This record gives sequence, C-alpha cells and structure tokens, in this order.
Amino acid sequence: MWDTKHRPLTFADILGQAGSVRLLKARLRNGTALETSYIFSGGFGQGKTTLARVHARAMLCQQLDPADPEPCNKCDNCQAILDENSMAFMEWDAASKGTIDNIRSIVDDLPFAVYGAAKRLYLFDEAHRMGIGAQDVLLKPLEEKRMVGLFCTTEPEKIRGPIRSRCEHYSIGRVTREDILARMNKILDVEGVTHDDDSVLTVIDYSGGHVRDVLNRLEMIAQMGAINIETVREYLHLRVVSLYYKLLLSLGDAKQSIGLVEQICEQVTPEEATAGLAEAAMNSFRLAHNMAPDFTTADRALGQQVHERFGAGCIKLAEFFLRNRYITQVGLMSDVLTLVAGLPEAPAQAPSAPPIVVMAAPAAPAPPPVAAAPVAAVPAAPEPVPAAKVNGNPMPGGFLRETHPLGPTDAQIKNEPGNRRKQEKRDNINLTAVTEDLETRPLHPEEWRRLFEHNWHERHPGGKV
Repeated sequence: MWDTKHRPLTFADILGQAGSVRLLKARLRNGTALETSYIFSGGFGQGKTTLARVHARAMLCQQLDPADPEPCNKCDNCQAILDENSMAFMEWDAASKGTIDNIRSIVDDLPFAVYGAAKRLYLFDEAHRMGIGAQDVLLKPLEEKRMVGLFCTTEPEKIRGPIRSRCEHYSIGRVTREDILARMNKILDVEGVTHDDDSVLTVIDYSGGHVRDVLNRLEMIAQMGAINIETVREYLHLRVVSLYYKLLLSLGDAKQSIGLVEQICEQVTPEEATAGLAEAAMNSFRLAHNMAPDFTTADRALGQQVHERFGAGCIKLAEFFLRNRYITQVGLMSDVLTLVAGLPEAPAQAPSAPPIVVMAAPAAPAPPPVAAAPVAAVPAAPEPVPAAKVNGNPMPGGFLRETHPLGPTDAQIKNEPGNRRKQEKRDNINLTAVTEDLETRPLHPEEWRRLFEHNWHERHPGGKV
C-alpha cells in the first residue's frame, strides 16, 4: 500500500482507535506488554492486523522510548520484522495453517531461545478459522506465558473461551468518514495525485468505510490520472447517477421522462433505479440544508436544481419511490408518468366517526294463534327403543344392549355365528381385574384346543373333530 512505500506505520498512523492505542502504549511504558496475549476484533479492512503488527514491533523494539513508546523501525528486531525474516515474530494465516500439526510445531519450538527477544510472538490472522483442537494446543503455553499470541479476527465468539480468558480483548471500531478522508488526502498529496473531496468521499461511501478497500480503489483509479468525479464514476460504474437527477427534473415532460427511464434501465435493474431515484431526491434535500449526503448518488449541481424546483417536495419524491418496489420496467414507467401530473398528495385523514351504540331491538309481538286443522287418526307407531349407552355414551352401530348384573352384553354379537366373543367369559368378568380381550390375549395350547372343539361342536352338532 502507499503508506508503506515511504515509511513503516506506527501507532500514530492507526485511524479511529485512540482508546486501544492508549491502552497498548500504557502496557509498553509499564514493561508488561509481554506478560499477556491479545485479541483484536472488528470488521474487515478496519486495521486489526496493522495494529497488531505495530504492537509486535513495539514489544520487540530494542530502542523503545518509554516516554513515547513507538517502534523505532531502525533496530535489528524492527528491521527483521519489516523484512519478514524475524525469528522472534511470525505471522500465521490461521485459515490455511491453523491445523493441529502446524500449531504443535509452534509449541515445539518454544523451548529454544531467540537472540535479542525475551519471548516469541505469533500473530494469527483470521484466528476464528483455527480448529478447536489447534486452539486446545495453545492453551497451556498461553497460560504459562511462554509465548505471546496476537489473534486477529472478525468473529471473536468463535475463539474458545479459555483462550479469550487468557487474552486482552481490543475491539476495533468503525472508522469515521472524516478520518478516512483526512488520511486519504494525506496519502494522495504525498503521491502527488490530483484529487477532490467529493471524488474521494464517493469511493469511501462505495467501499462502506473499509479503509483497505478505499486505499486499494484509489490506487487503481490513480492509474487513470487525476481522481475526479468522472473517473471515479467510470471506474465504479456509477455513470447512471446523473440520470437520476435528470429524470427528476424531467417529470413535467412525459416523453423525456420515459426516455430517461429506458436509459437508466439499460444500466441498472428497476429495483436499483428506484433506490437511486429515492437517494437522489433525498441527497438534493440534504445538500440544500448542508447535511452529509451519500456520495455514491450525489450530484451537487443537478441536486441544487432538483431542490430549487421541488423544495420540501424532495422528501415526498423519495418516499414515493421507496414505498413502491418494482420488478419490471413497466411498473417504473407507470409511476413516473403518475408523477408527471404532479407530486402525490398525502391522503387527508378522515375525522374520527362518533362511536356507534348498538341497542337491543324491541321484541316482536307474538303472532295470533292459528286454529289447528283436524288431523286424521293415525295408528300409533311402535315405541322406539332407546339408544344404548356405554358409560353414558350412545353405542355406535345401533347395537341393542342388554342389562346384566356384571355389565352390558351385545345381543347381536351373542347371536352371531361362531360367537367371536364368548359370552360365558363375559359372565365371569371380575370387575376389579383388568379386562382382557380374547382376540388379542395369547392362549395356552390346551385352552386353544378346548375353545376350538367347543366352536366345532356348535357349528357341526354330532360331528367329530
């Protein structure tokens, strides 16, 4: 990166992490920096690994100034780390080298002393990718403080609790847009690249505030010459931005509006177009009131014209496009033509209706009695047999039940050929015992023989089995 071409980075170059830097410097002043290990966590591109490298150089620096504990970058240890040939400091990619065997090789080398260093330092980048077994191998040497581990991760919760308890945890926060802009301007000035703030802010917003991505994109754009809004939009494929503002300015002309919709949809999807139109309307309002806009969809000159025409209606335009999500280009055209006639007015709120009281209706008068017509004599029907009940419930299937001192019996089943359920067994039911089903209960061979002979004699009187 451009920073490292001219001079190595120090604590003073770390962006937006004043609290973490102050604590690390306090340990260096007290001489206790080598007595613990460290976890640096935060979003990607925020400077976790950079801060860990600077701290490693400071811990091994042979000319460290206690008053201002910055690595000198001149002593043998600092130079060896910068040249990536230090025997006391090693950097490991835990995603590819975080296996048990590789970590064991680290632990096996710990007993061997290194000239000019009190301890060995190991920086584990992407530490959350290290396996559980590999992390277990590090527990003992970390507990005994035979090494110093610097764990850089975007997912600290995946590092085992015992390791986290043996480390100091430094959370690397998001860097503000202003801090990134100041640093990028400084780098661009050193590199002699012509630039302007709006162009750099566009790259910052497009990169989501990730410092490394901003630096890499600016370095690529600088290959094209001066960094201005035209080259930035061309590199980031944001040439459609000006069309958003032109479309808002053309809402009084249906033909021109439809033509701009077609041009926009040739470059982005209708979904992206509606989001861009909403951002353009809101950015016009923000720019007019000195608010920080989103520079990925900001155009100062056209935004001023949009606000001069619509004023506070810019908010209504943004709300209109955000409320409607489009799947096809036709839907976007339909709403644009709706706006050609004028801004949508907010529906007037209807006054609240008085409460409705519901009263009971008066009882209708009883109809006069009607004389009964003479009825012919009809022979009385036989009295229906009441429905049988078992435990108070009607018996399904319409079976007629008989009352028995020991319980009900089925007349239909009793007269059924073969007599599946033996009535004599029911007559001897013990009410205190658990009921058994003769069809499912296993029978003794002798019992089965007697039952078979009994059924045979009932079906074949006088026959032999």
